[in-house]
Amino acid sequence: MNRTTAMEFVHSIRSGINLGNSFDCVPNARQLAALQSLNDFQTAWGNPVTTTAHLQMLRDAGFDVLRFPVTWGLHLGDAPDYTIDPAWLQMVEEIVYSALKMGFRIVLNVHHDGAKISLAEEHLDESEAVLCAIWRQLADCFQDIGTSLVFETLNEPRMGDNWDGCPEGCAAVNRLNAAALRTIRAAGGNNATRFVMLPTYAASPKEIAFRYMQVPEDDRVIVSVHAYFPTEYCFPNRVVTWSKPREHWGERNDYARMTAMFARIEKYFTAKGIPVIIGETGAVKKTDAYNRQLWTAAYTKIAAAYGIPCFWWDEGNCRENGFGLFDRRTMTCTEPEIVSILTGKSPKTAG
Repeated sequence: MNRTTAMEFVHSIRSGINLGNSFDCVPNARQLAALQSLNDFQTAWGNPVTTTAHLQMLRDAGFDVLRFPVTWGLHLGDAPDYTIDPAWLQMVEEIVYSALKMGFRIVLNVHHDGAKISLAEEHLDESEAVLCAIWRQLADCFQDIGTSLVFETLNEPRMGDNWDGCPEGCAAVNRLNAAALRTIRAAGGNNATRFVMLPTYAASPKEIAFRYMQVPEDDRVIVSVHAYFPTEYCFPNRVVTWSKPREHWGERNDYARMTAMFARIEKYFTAKGIPVIIGETGAVKKTDAYNRQLWTAAYTKIAAAYGIPCFWWDEGNCRENGFGLFDRRTMTCTEPEIVSILTGKSPKTAG
């Protein structure tokens, strides 16, 4: 049995990256009507079909953990079994085993599945049945893989457009997290000791999401948080409607506010011995490339001080307003300075 604790596992992570907008794509109605093969699902949002060369590019750049977002709801059979399409599962397996062979550790999750897994009270029984069916099958499929494969129960589970949290929404997330964890633990093989990531409500770093989060009594769980901070800088200007968008980071109190966010994570989780991973973060490309590097350096420096690894959200868009660091079509790294900061190869410091 592997005796590495969840906290030790988290602290052993150097740098993580997401394979975003690929297996997690949700094609629109027109695309669904024109589907020719399963590959069309992962190319629906503009990226090419994922190959081992893409994975090797990320590994060679220095990333040691690959977060692998997958949407399952479009590939499920009917109730009560909700059987995953064997061909889709095989495609996922190929990515998992290829990445493992390269030396990656992997986080496999349930991504854009809000259409099948709702937090609304009237749908919770069905949502739990769907979620548990997915994890029952995945736990069985990957039962022979050890701690190099982490399961993440859900991605940003929330009620509609409420991203901050509310007591009833948090209670629903707690219920689904607990049910998925029980399902994984009851499966055979290495699932009894597998590391499992559980998101807060919407994977939010807000106070209310932390306060109502119930972490099961299980020493192999890790809390999952997404923190694009400050959002008005990290997201494209056209997306930010709740605050005045910003082109630059580093204004008065920015560093202190960022530190306070990590201190909040410490207060609710790490100080209590509960490890945390920032499963998604990043800042989109804007006019000032150097400012983006400074933001990355500051973020990673503060996160490291609190012992919290961060996974960059790379969705393959390397143009302005995109998070991408790697162009999957040209097979090039478009932001080597940022990659060097994330992987610890850069002397750049912040603050």
